[in-house]
Amino acid sequence: MPSNSLLRAALVLTATGIVSAASVRHSIDESASDFPFAVEYACYLALILIATPRQPPRWAPILGFVLVAVTYGLAMVTLKGNVLAIGLYVAAAYLGYLATPSTFRPLTVAAFALWTPALRFFGPEPTEGRFPALLALASVLALFNLVSVLLDRTARDPDERLRRIGLGLLAVACVAMVVERHLVVGSTAVAPDDLMALVIVAALPILAVVRIRPAMRDALATGLALCVFVLTAMALILGKGYHVDAVTVPHHAAELLLAGQNPYKAFDLPEALAEFGLDPQLVTHYQDGSVLRSLNYPAMSFLLVTPFIAVGVTDIRWIYVGEIVLMVLVLLRNVRIPWRPLVAAGVVGNSIIVRQNILAGVDPTWALLVMLGWIFVESPWLSPIAVGLAVASRQPAWFIAPFYLIAIWKRSGRGEAVRRTAIIAAAALLPNLPFIIDAPAAFFDGIISFFVLAAVLWRQWRRVPIGAVVFPFVPLYLAWRSLQNYFGFVPLLAIAVDDEMLVSTEGRDASAASAFAPSTMPAPATSGASPRSPAL
Repeated sequence: MPSNSLLRAALVLTATGIVSAASVRHSIDESASDFPFAVEYACYLALILIATPRQPPRWAPILGFVLVAVTYGLAMVTLKGNVLAIGLYVAAAYLGYLATPSTFRPLTVAAFALWTPALRFFGPEPTEGRFPALLALASVLALFNLVSVLLDRTARDPDERLRRIGLGLLAVACVAMVVERHLVVGSTAVAPDDLMALVIVAALPILAVVRIRPAMRDALATGLALCVFVLTAMALILGKGYHVDAVTVPHHAAELLLAGQNPYKAFDLPEALAEFGLDPQLVTHYQDGSVLRSLNYPAMSFLLVTPFIAVGVTDIRWIYVGEIVLMVLVLLRNVRIPWRPLVAAGVVGNSIIVRQNILAGVDPTWALLVMLGWIFVESPWLSPIAVGLAVASRQPAWFIAPFYLIAIWKRSGRGEAVRRTAIIAAAALLPNLPFIIDAPAAFFDGIISFFVLAAVLWRQWRRVPIGAVVFPFVPLYLAWRSLQNYFGFVPLLAIAVDDEMLVSTEGRDASAASAFAPSTMPAPATSGASPRSPAL
């Protein structure tokens, strides 16, 4: 049977594949109804929710397989593509599932979920647009290599098997990302990311078997994957300029600040859209149909990009690409070696991150800061300051902060939770304080706040190790205005909180940490904690 941590990772990757397939389907047919999109996002969140318990249900991989089959089957029906071909693909996936050793079967489901090029190849017009044959070859080779690794039984060490499968998944995720890029920004010739896709398909199988230090192997594999990621981001940014209001808001607000004005007083959203030549119809509307004009993001959203704009940066999406790369590097540094390829695959194969945070330019700073807050949760200052700055950056962090404090209370006691609450409040307030003092009415008119979240984790924290970063997004899905970018970093944050995947803080020797052995668990606190409260 698969270990609990492997099952959680596989469910998160399967969910990532489902939401990426939804994105590809929507790219091929943008006129389709939004209802299937909402259903696919519900499946995405459902699988990650199922992964929150420390012992996920053993039937979860089967459910994941069913959801993958339904996602791909319905996509092909709505696209009027080759239903027989996608049926054979699902059948092959099931046979691969049965042939894979039971320990790694959940990763087989994730593998076939992440191979989103299937929707392009089996779609109504597989060769439509500029799609190089080289990339098609790389896509097929990546899948064949991954299947062979899943079925291979020559490596007896479970950690070694996991590394090899992870490298296969990483190659599939990289190629799928480049294929999806072609659905948004075409190339007149073979582009650098196309070539790198073929390079990574050739290089990762070699790295899987070559006898070198595991840390060196991971560094090479991660470097290649991030190279593909950056080249794809470059193609997207250079091929398509600002086209949504989310990226124009911090850019225009930073320009107002550099001009000596308070953005909360001077900002006008239609004016920001006009500056960058965007369609006025893209302006955000309230539920009653009126037009949003005020700046409704906390101050860190524009304070971060202000220095870059001051020195001449004309596209702030490059800053966001750098932040995402930094997120990957920091997380990989703190994840046990066998899990590192899977973590990288979860980022480069996530279409929400690629399309929303890079192409559309939705600020990912809050997610980076929240991740730092959880990775360094044992730091009494760095962790709460990072969470506080996340709150000062963008509203999704507001949902996470209460759950973070509940976790700290259960982990370290009431006194530490109260102390960190004060630090978070100070860190969140300081960047916004000058604008509040200058124009309090304008500031609070632009920021919608809330005060109540269900304390789901209070009694079950030990049993749901990643619930603190997954549960807060459920109400966001049910909100009136629920946007795709709210949910892109849920898988990454889930990994950052999963103590069974992280390197023990008592000894950072990653090479000695097995993926199939539980990590060191912190002892329960004694100061202020309830005797009946479970430890982290």
